Amino acid sequence: MARSNTVRDQKIGQNGIACANNKNELPTALAIATHKTVSEAVDEPPLRTAPPQLYKALSAKQFRLLRLFATKKDESIRCCLQTFTTGSPGCPSYRAISYAWGPKTSTDEPIYIGRDGSQRDASREGTKYERRHLNSQNLFDLLERLRREKSDSWLWIDALCINQDDADERSQQVKIMGDIFRSANVVLAWLGPVPSSNSYLDSNRVAFDVEDLTRRDHHMHVRVPQRVRDYPLGHSVEGQGICALEYWKRRWIVQEVLLARSVVLQVGEKQFTMAALEEVVELGNKETSAHQDIQAEIDKMRQSAGARLALHSLSKRTGMAFPRRLKELLVRYEDQECQQPYDLVFALHSLIDQKYRDHLQVDYNQSAEEYFCAVISFMHEHEDLGIEGVRIAWLLLKVLDPTSIDAFRMPSQGIGLHRPFEMRASVIKLGSRPRMLEESGLSISARPKIATMSPIIPWNLRFESGLWVPAQPMNANLATTAFSIGSQDMLFFEVPDTSQQGFAAMADPQFSSEDEVWLFAHTTYAFIVTPDPFGSMTIRGRALLLNPHGEVYNGSELYPYPHIVAGLKSTASSASSVDMKLTIPDLITLATMANKAILD
Repeated sequence: MARSNTVRDQKIGQNGIACANNKNELPTALAIATHKTVSEAVDEPPLRTAPPQLYKALSAKQFRLLRLFATKKDESIRCCLQTFTTGSPGCPSYRAISYAWGPKTSTDEPIYIGRDGSQRDASREGTKYERRHLNSQNLFDLLERLRREKSDSWLWIDALCINQDDADERSQQVKIMGDIFRSANVVLAWLGPVPSSNSYLDSNRVAFDVEDLTRRDHHMHVRVPQRVRDYPLGHSVEGQGICALEYWKRRWIVQEVLLARSVVLQVGEKQFTMAALEEVVELGNKETSAHQDIQAEIDKMRQSAGARLALHSLSKRTGMAFPRRLKELLVRYEDQECQQPYDLVFALHSLIDQKYRDHLQVDYNQSAEEYFCAVISFMHEHEDLGIEGVRIAWLLLKVLDPTSIDAFRMPSQGIGLHRPFEMRASVIKLGSRPRMLEESGLSISARPKIATMSPIIPWNLRFESGLWVPAQPMNANLATTAFSIGSQDMLFFEVPDTSQQGFAAMADPQFSSEDEVWLFAHTTYAFIVTPDPFGSMTIRGRALLLNPHGEVYNGSELYPYPHIVAGLKSTASSASSVDMKLTIPDLITLATMANKAILD
């Protein structure tokens, strides 16, 4: 059936469903195709002629479920929204769906969805439908499979069960999302179809894992522990293909998996349990004696987002301690992606320790500045923000408009931002007296790999009552008061007396023999620090530390302290803490200078 111009010209809403250009036409994230040229096929249900209020307002404890009607393959997909109260006896058993958005839908075939009504209106015969076009191929594929089951299904799917165009409703639903996932009979994690890749090895790895994990499920309770098999070169280690799928990169799936009573993963038509994947990842994580080439494959699997979450899930399921503080969760899952910047935090909200969770409000209506201050203040007051503070502040800067960061730092912007708070920032003092080196093969190979450094302004700190305090707030705009420096002009140097030479390219080549090199935990740039005899210091430049292959160490490689950082630490001094008294604009300044700057 061809799509009408009405549908073709629609924009795409936040929830991956086509929505109307004119928001007055339909106050939801679902669009209605209202033209009259509709096929008279027998399976198509009766259509409404005017846009209904598809989403009724929800009270604090209410949520919606999607009733997916069982239909045959040659019939249209039909479903209906129904409202229930969390924890109520009248709520049916349901599955919560966890999935990645995936590519835009490649089909013009619509689904038919009934309005949000009372349960007595939910029968197929009693429901009138609106035709919708999903914009997520992943979601369409999943509904296509689930509707072929023998009976109707009750499902919770964020894109359909939450009015994504209503910020108040989204805020309210995120607050109870923990209850929604904990109350689900099972969380169905839709990993997508078996990928058809140009790389035969990649698709083969996934198919290999699916077969292996389904076999493991059938023997889960009778199998004795085993080591990772030593597969011939060119083959995958167990779990590597599944753990590399795009699904695991979605930020929301972290809480969806960890809060679930039980998790079933599905690839194509095959299903297997999360417990089977956890076991495979745990075996690989313990393996240290495999053949060198196989061990390299195991290491790749360990570093994947899927393996990281599987080990976290195993810790939770077996009663071991696992992160419940926001500052730990933000660092652990910093690579996971989300479409909305506020979801950097809100997607993890239900995992925060219940004692403190209510102190962090979920509010999609607040400004980016209000959001940033609220999150930093929460971690400072309830989680002893310190060692991770500079790194976390930089992660949160993603919610701010890059052009507003300088303005946000200035004292004239906002009220209440300049109340100082004390934090402890962990610093690796790499040593003093950096020594300029002649060019070498290492520096020549490194320069093309290094991005241009954005400018910084010399930052003065004074020492008062055991705390480092910024001498004066900076009102200058970085972009207009200093020059960027390209890799071709950076100075090549080393820090003497380190067990592993810390080579770096500096943004400010003017240093003295008395300078020190500092590295804040979780950050990318090292600082060139000039102390003075009056108990103050000036951060005057930055440096990028290079590994023996001429590549820049990133923040995760340089923290925590094991082997790489241990090799970088000076033999004369170990990692230490610097106690600082900062305002939020001060913290933004430090975070911007200590990581790959937003202005780059």
